[in-house]
Amino acid sequence: MMTSQERSGARRRRPAADGAELDRRTQILNAAIEYFGTMGYYGTSLQKIATKVGLTKAGVLHYVGSKEGLLELVLSDIYDRETNELLEECAAQQSPSIPEMFRRNVEINIRRPKLVHMFSTLSAEALDPNHPAHEYFARREQEGVDQARKVAWSVPDGVDPTDVLLAGFSMMDGVQLRWLRRPGQDLAEMWAHCENVLFPLPLWQDHR
Repeated sequence: MMTSQERSGARRRRPAADGAELDRRTQILNAAIEYFGTMGYYGTSLQKIATKVGLTKAGVLHYVGSKEGLLELVLSDIYDRETNELLEECAAQQSPSIPEMFRRNVEINIRRPKLVHMFSTLSAEALDPNHPAHEYFARREQEGVDQARKVAWSVPDGVDPTDVLLAGFSMMDGVQLRWLRRPGQDLAEMWAHCENVLFPLPLWQDHR
């Protein structure tokens, strides 16, 4: 898959689409999110997606270019977009709170369980070095930490924000898996228990 810089260039080069094309493209992406989540990348064929949205396989390729291009779209353009915007908002603030950033991340994911399901399924599948998303997942966490390290976080004296961010991202992945296994649970409440471990009181009293 492409690097962050290559993805930005590809988005700039992508031609503008009219309303009907955008609707059809959205249908294709939604179908891909559903199938990648339940069947994984290897278990999903472009023909399945085409049938779901009432197109031919060639019609789907017209909108996404290739199956790997479709994977790129749902991961980088859709899944990562809101969380990247969240980090950009934090960077624009003075002394933002790491716990608050994670809570807002939880709020985002509560609204998009199918995307979280897709992300978790592909993350496990991409342990295979030959998987087209292997490098994306291998570098994603470090890229996220690198981006977050540029933010002037409010943290207690002696606390390294990088350590906290790495632990938090790892814990977020784990709690989301528990959330997906048993539908109906409250992800916000589950994360609140994690906060007590990540950001213990009274150390984090003025930074939560």
